[in-house]
Amino acid sequence: MRKYRSYHTSLKLLAKADKLPMHYNSLIDRSTIWRWKQEPDRKYTSIELSEIETLNKFLSRQEAHQIMSSYLRLALALSLILSTSKAAGLTLKDKKEEFVHTLLRYKHLVDYNLVLRIFRIPTSVFYYWKTKVLHKCNQSAFSLCQKRFPQQLTIDEVSTMKNLALNPQFRFWPVCSLAWYAMRENELFVSLSTWYKYLRKLGINRPRPPKKKRYPRGITATKPNQFWHADITVVKSLDGLKNYVYLLMDNYSKYIINWRVESAVSGKIRVETIKEAYKIVTSKQMKIQLILDGGPENNNKEVNDFVLCEEVNISKLIALKDIPFSNSLIEAQNKLLKYQYLFKHQYSDINQLRKLLQVVITDYNFQRPHNVLKGLTPYEAYIGRKPAPNEWKIKIKQAQQKRIINSQTVCTSC
Repeated sequence: MRKYRSYHTSLKLLAKADKLPMHYNSLIDRSTIWRWKQEPDRKYTSIELSEIETLNKFLSRQEAHQIMSSYLRLALALSLILSTSKAAGLTLKDKKEEFVHTLLRYKHLVDYNLVLRIFRIPTSVFYYWKTKVLHKCNQSAFSLCQKRFPQQLTIDEVSTMKNLALNPQFRFWPVCSLAWYAMRENELFVSLSTWYKYLRKLGINRPRPPKKKRYPRGITATKPNQFWHADITVVKSLDGLKNYVYLLMDNYSKYIINWRVESAVSGKIRVETIKEAYKIVTSKQMKIQLILDGGPENNNKEVNDFVLCEEVNISKLIALKDIPFSNSLIEAQNKLLKYQYLFKHQYSDINQLRKLLQVVITDYNFQRPHNVLKGLTPYEAYIGRKPAPNEWKIKIKQAQQKRIINSQTVCTSC
């Protein structure tokens, strides 16, 4: 069987230019040479590299420096005109590796400071790019030399972050809750922005709620049991029936004080949820303001009789009627429970939905730290515990100082 013979691309280009040395004519079949001559000029990618030798000869001439300087100054003038566009800078940032290698290859022939001015790149930025490009490390999540960039996370810290992000127990938690949980459990002390940066680099996608339109800030409590919010949301089960979830939430702590799942909308059930919650309130001297929507389940004789009772220190407020704000806080809570928890499970009937919601609300109230509560769970905020943000800041700084161990690491680039 005849063995296939491959030829260097340079021979093909010489054949196209009729400059193939004579001794190759006897070694290469005439039909092959004829086929090379018929091939289009742009068949081979980067054919322009064949002109590098010519370029080097040009640069060795005395007048080359003056010519190149003139062209570079012209390019500098053009760059000033195009400086208002960010597209060129973004493209160059994405291609910084090719840019660094090209500039270093011809740094002894061209004034690279002038080139940096043309592209409007500060010298410090170029040297930073140069260090990143020339000193890569496979052990680092960002392929950076750990000895030259000691403040990046250690291998153990990256491993801890990855394990937490992929843990099925936290699959419905947002990144901010994971960050607070890691600090509370003394596992990892890094900022929230670092979490987003490393997870994006590791290719780990966490569930993120859709962006919503921002509205002016509504009622904000300064302590627990100052404002309560009540609402009903509809959740369908696989049997096709509608199930009504009754929620009662504290404004200050975001703690779900009481909840029920029923098959109908009823003012009687609404009152029962409020009565059950009021029984567990330790301090009944403070007047609780209950914010409700204008539906019939909230505005009826049962609700009015209960809040007007002398033994009950509750006043009822109808959203967008008695106050200029909507009941959006608990409506956002409904969306959170649905989109981050319930809609990611299947439940055949109302009984399975009750069991699932019991697990979900337990996780939400007692286990999942909240960013808006500075790392506290809703229950901790509800019972009056105060966040200690300075404590976490100190521990994050201490963790940064411990990363000096990176400078003692011998990586592949070293």
